[in-house]
Amino acid sequence: MTQTFVDGAPRTSPATRPPLTGPPLRPLTSGDRAFLHFSRLNPGERLEAGVVLCVDDPTLTVHELRAHVATRLAEAPALTERLSPPTGRSAAGVGWQLDHEPSLGYHVNVEELPAGSGQDGLREAMDRIASRPLDLNRPLWRIWLLRGHRPDGVEVVYRFSHIHQDGAALHQALHLLFGLDREPALRNLPTFGAPTRRDYARMASGLLRGIPRTRQLTSWGGPPHGGARHTWAIAELDRLRRIARRNAATVNDVYLAAVAGALRTWSRTEWTRYGRPVHAVMPISLRTPAEQEILSNFTFGVRIPLPCAEPDPRRRLARVAAQTRRIKAGGRMGTIERRILDRVPPNASPRMLAGVAASGSRAHEVALVASNTGTMRGPYAIAGRQVRTLIGMPPLFVGRQHLSVALFGLDAHVCAAFTASASVPRHAELADRWLAELAALD
Repeated sequence: MTQTFVDGAPRTSPATRPPLTGPPLRPLTSGDRAFLHFSRLNPGERLEAGVVLCVDDPTLTVHELRAHVATRLAEAPALTERLSPPTGRSAAGVGWQLDHEPSLGYHVNVEELPAGSGQDGLREAMDRIASRPLDLNRPLWRIWLLRGHRPDGVEVVYRFSHIHQDGAALHQALHLLFGLDREPALRNLPTFGAPTRRDYARMASGLLRGIPRTRQLTSWGGPPHGGARHTWAIAELDRLRRIARRNAATVNDVYLAAVAGALRTWSRTEWTRYGRPVHAVMPISLRTPAEQEILSNFTFGVRIPLPCAEPDPRRRLARVAAQTRRIKAGGRMGTIERRILDRVPPNASPRMLAGVAASGSRAHEVALVASNTGTMRGPYAIAGRQVRTLIGMPPLFVGRQHLSVALFGLDAHVCAAFTASASVPRHAELADRWLAELAALD
């Protein structure tokens, strides 16, 4: 199948682009439909995320970047998928269909940042990019080359919509665009058998208990408003592994415990008594081995209390590890959730699906989303230049959420990335406080 890529400015505006013809190549997953319905029922709102690839070579040009992307897209049709038109007023009949003429003038861009502006210039550019919605009539990703802010290198931003990609799909998309081999990016995915009586009993017990309200922090500064603001901290993966081994925990436990500690020290005056905990939603992947290369959504959110009231860092880690062990008890985590995902009917209510997509933004139930996208399998290269490290841009429901946190990784390094609403006071402190928590645990 031949594909052509148009360079320069987009040939047509989004409103006048020729419609796709023919049937969709594959249907939307339940997760895809949920995020699509959320965007359609809430005009102006969307959930998008991204990563920043750091390259220590200032000579990379946008022409080289476009040529690199064009070569990769010719071998990766999944990245040219876009939404097919609905057959009626609803999203019925919408599926994923190949765009045979994606415009690189739209998808690959360049921004010259103020000379010498460094990380401040990079952060401001990330905030600007996050404010620009992706075009739902095109493949749901864009790339920006950021230049000029540092003399010894450039940054490349990959921005994508949650309608098309979850965290596991991000692994595959980056591997297709920048990986040095063509093997699938994911490994050791689970299979999900039929739920047992014990699984149903566990779910029924959770429903009977209900969802307790989460702790409301005065430090949030009131209801969230303003755009997304990005900060991050880079650490060595071996450091988190070392802490995990010493404490019979996992890297994910260490990450979450450090998030709890960062929130505690950031809002210290509110933790003079224990009381109600702060709850986070932790997305888990429900992909099977047959779905490792599909760019779609196969995630489900698990609610977890963060022990911010615990003053001792090691005891905080022990409590987080105990919580995650309970969630994974019996090795059956995700069994019922996967069954639910598979059984959502095609005619499910758009409002219900949109509500599921926005569940992480219910401020009375959860205070934040804490994701772990896992470590990407590098090395990555862009037009012959090796990617040194990776910075995350977690998704944020702007105007609904105070904070979204995610752990990203590339080879030997991890990035704890924080996206906060502009209204949150002192949000820029959180990344450094997360690093301080790692030091306390180490």
